[in-house]
Amino acid sequence: MKTIFQWIYKLLKWIAEITGFSYNEINIIVYYILIPALFLYLLSRILKNYTIVLTFICFVFVSLLFIKDFKSFSDQLFKQSVDFLNWFKVIGLNYTQASVVICVFIPLICILFLLYKPKNQH
Repeated sequence: MKTIFQWIYKLLKWIAEITGFSYNEINIIVYYILIPALFLYLLSRILKNYTIVLTFICFVFVSLLFIKDFKSFSDQLFKQSVDFLNWFKVIGLNYTQASVVICVFIPLICILFLLYKPKNQH
């Protein structure tokens, strides 16, 4: 798990370096915008109704209009995410393990499920 965590961490750091965003900002963009958008797109594709993903995209854009300082917002949301992942100590997972399970394995399983789920036949 430590190897997966380090690989993802280095990837996000690299993306931060090439985009000019901070690590925390990239983390929030990936885990709170891009991955949910991908889930919703795949779900919309199955349902043949893209209202869900379009509504999410509109929500994100409107939300971004009201966020005055995205860096501060990202730092605060990242801290809350770390607190959430640290909570998993109660079931025996440390921060690294919880990060990999919650932020890598579960999204990957969901994406694979949605990719291979038969499209709605209506």
